Amino acid sequence: MTKNPLAVGLGLYLATMLVFFTVYYFFANANYWNTTMQVNAFGMTFLYVLGGFLSVLWLRGDGKITYPQAFKQSFVTLFVGGLLSVLSIFAFLNYGDTDARDLLNHQYIQTELNNLDEAYAQKKVEASNLKDQTKIKELDTDYKNAKEARVVAQKENRNYFSFQFLSAVFGGFMLFYLLLSIIIAGFLKNKKRYE
Repeated sequence: MTKNPLAVGLGLYLATMLVFFTVYYFFANANYWNTTMQVNAFGMTFLYVLGGFLSVLWLRGDGKITYPQAFKQSFVTLFVGGLLSVLSIFAFLNYGDTDARDLLNHQYIQTELNNLDEAYAQKKVEASNLKDQTKIKELDTDYKNAKEARVVAQKENRNYFSFQFLSAVFGGFMLFYLLLSIIIAGFLKNKKRYE
């Protein structure tokens, strides 16, 4: 297999886009947002762990590699795959199929509202058991403010797939890539730096 992290990153990008379009074509329904989140949380995590691991394993082959070599190989692979994927998804949702973007935005806000209602109901029961009126009043005020903010976001048709938002999300991905590369490099290095 190739030892070039850019080539492996490109393969990771292609695999990511295959998963993205599979979910898009077969699961763009009333549960599109939930399906997307489950695939991202489990499927993409597994795919990127596997991609980083295989990239370093292929570099190592039968020889020896140092921690910095292993870290660089893994991080570059993950960075290339992730950056190309985020840019492609951004372009597709904002210029290719804006209806899918609007559906995801709507389902995201609706999920937030449902989670807010569930959390409020649970906390209200807990607060009523304490019989502390100030806590109940504070809880009601917080709930109203949070619900109002989400309703305003829904009315404004906020784009949660804008360049600004996806840039912030990619910052979180970078942290994931960094931590994953540290773990993979520590696990697969088999040579001391000055050996």
